[in-house]
Amino acid sequence: MTKLPIAYWRLGELKGPTAFDATKHGHDGTYHGTPTYGEVGAIKGDPNTAIKLGGYRSYIEVPSSKGFSQPTSGQGLTVEVWVRPDVLVFEGETGDPYIHWLGKGDTGQYEWALRFYSEESTRPNRISAYIWNPAGSLGAGAYFQDKLEPEEWIHVVACYAPGDETDPGAGVSIYKNGVLRGGPATQHGALYSAFDIVPAHGAAPLRFGTRDLKSFLIGGLDEVAIYPRVLTPAEIMDNYQTGIFARCRGGGIWRFLVCVWAAAYRLLARRFHRSFGG
Repeated sequence: MTKLPIAYWRLGELKGPTAFDATKHGHDGTYHGTPTYGEVGAIKGDPNTAIKLGGYRSYIEVPSSKGFSQPTSGQGLTVEVWVRPDVLVFEGETGDPYIHWLGKGDTGQYEWALRFYSEESTRPNRISAYIWNPAGSLGAGAYFQDKLEPEEWIHVVACYAPGDETDPGAGVSIYKNGVLRGGPATQHGALYSAFDIVPAHGAAPLRFGTRDLKSFLIGGLDEVAIYPRVLTPAEIMDNYQTGIFARCRGGGIWRFLVCVWAAAYRLLARRFHRSFGG
C-alpha cells in the first residue's frame, strides 16, 4: 500500500459475491461462476487467502475506471498479480491455444491483458503482457517463456510505459518473480511503434481470470494491484521479496537459507540484465 496503488484486491474473501478493494478508492469487484474461496495464498503464512478459478465462466469483474487505463495518469500503468497455473495444457481462443487470464478490453474497446499459452502450442507456456489499439488486431507485447510446474505460484508484473507509437522506446515490460524478463530493449514487439499503438480508455470492465469471456484461467489468483504509474525495478523486486520472505517464515532454518539464496540469485540476475541487456 505504500506504493499507492489505485486499486488492490487481496482476494481473501471466504464467500462472495464481493471482491473488496483494499484501498480507499472503492473499486470492489464481483465474483462470477463457481470460484473456490479460502485457498492457501501465494504469501504462505499470511492468514489472508487466495481464490481458485476452475475455468469456464469463473472470474471476477470490476467496473471500468479511467484509473485502469494506460493513458489516464500520463505516467503509464503497472499491473501486479500472483498467479498459480494449475493446468498447463488447455484449449484456448485459437488453434494455437492461449487464454487471456486478466485484462481490460472488449470488442471495439480493447486495452491491455495478460496472456498464457498452452504447453501444447508453438509458444509453450509463454506468459505475455499485451496492449492494443481500441480496434484490437495485433498488439505490442513483452513475454517470458520458461518450463513451468503446475500449481506453482508466479509473481507477474506488467508495466505499460506512458506514451504511444510516436514515443521512441516506449512499450511494454514484463517481470517474473522480481526480475525483468522482456521489454522494448530486448523484444522489438514490445514497442508501441512496432504495431502503431495509440492506447485509449474504454468502457470495458476489468476482469480477473479472463479478459472478454472468450477464455478462462484454471488456477489461483492472489494479491492483484494496479498502479497509475510505472513501478521501478527496485519497487517490483521489493514487492516480490516481501512476499518471498513472508513465505519463508516458519519453514525452519534450511528453508529460510534457501529463500535467501534464491532472492540473492534473482537480485544478481536483475543486475546482470541491467548491465548487459540479456
